[in-house]
Amino acid sequence: MDSLDRKKTETVSVPSEIAQNLKVSDEDAAFRYDESARNFVAQKPVLAYILKSALDEYAEYPVQEIAEKFIEGEPEIKRAAVNQDHPDKGGSPGIMSGDDKVEGLPTADKSQRDGTVYFDIHFFAVFPQSGDTAEIFVNVEIQNNDIPGYPIPKRGIYYAARMISSQRGTIFKDQEYGKIKKVVSIWICEDTANVRSDTINRYSFAEHCLRGDFHEEKKDYDLMTVVVLRLGSKGEDSGDNAIRLLSKMFSMNLSYEEKMNTLQNEFKISVNREISEEVLSVCNLSTGVYNKGISAGEMKKAKETAYELCDMGLPDEDIARALKVSMETLHEWLAEREENLVQ
Repeated sequence: MDSLDRKKTETVSVPSEIAQNLKVSDEDAAFRYDESARNFVAQKPVLAYILKSALDEYAEYPVQEIAEKFIEGEPEIKRAAVNQDHPDKGGSPGIMSGDDKVEGLPTADKSQRDGTVYFDIHFFAVFPQSGDTAEIFVNVEIQNNDIPGYPIPKRGIYYAARMISSQRGTIFKDQEYGKIKKVVSIWICEDTANVRSDTINRYSFAEHCLRGDFHEEKKDYDLMTVVVLRLGSKGEDSGDNAIRLLSKMFSMNLSYEEKMNTLQNEFKISVNREISEEVLSVCNLSTGVYNKGISAGEMKKAKETAYELCDMGLPDEDIARALKVSMETLHEWLAEREENLVQ
């Protein structure tokens, strides 16, 4: 998850001990939460649900078939530079096993000028209609705030563009632009305001014929897609399987046993040791610390700290960063305070 650069202004110390404690004590827990969440999402059955909901190419196919036939290799979730290794093809037949996790493709894209771009999960998938010949890059990002200071679609487009450019030297060389493969950047936003929760938005290229009736083949321009899945409070009751699955697994309202039961009975995913450990880790970490870095028992103190910092004249952006909350959450707290003052 990105952190905003501090402004080059006079440093203002945080007067409340709770702010410092929150920032330090939750940093490691938040990192481990993200790591466990990524490892869970990287399981092939989970990715299959996401692909089915996000892309029309998979909409008519059973989730089990997507997991077994169309997702290739295993994921590199660690931060390694892009190289020329192609993932091994395959996938064992049978039930949707939790043993199937995507691997083999690195998670970073390097450029001397732009620096290094890291992907949470990065893997190859095959279009059902094209068999083994057509492939798709998919980048899944796990966000705990769908308004992190910039529009998510813009960052998704940037990531997709970097995935396109990284194909030079690996997928194609010189003028072989016809070999460029489609890329998809999928963003999963866990913590979302009510008005945006339980939604899926997709952004892609389209042809507009402004004169005449000539049309290029869709496969020659439909090369970049960004999809944003927002979970939020409505997610657990969503009519979309991917949103409901992810929302329940990241929920603070469900116990570990309930989540295991949901995976096996509702979504027909066999649970292996890795899935079990990652879900248990997410449960344990989210119980003690919100993904935003604030536990339920400390919410009142965190709000009071926000009010103190606001009265000092500290910018909202710095307050939100210090308390590890979204700007939207901070503004809700400040609005709540104003309402109380009026009363």
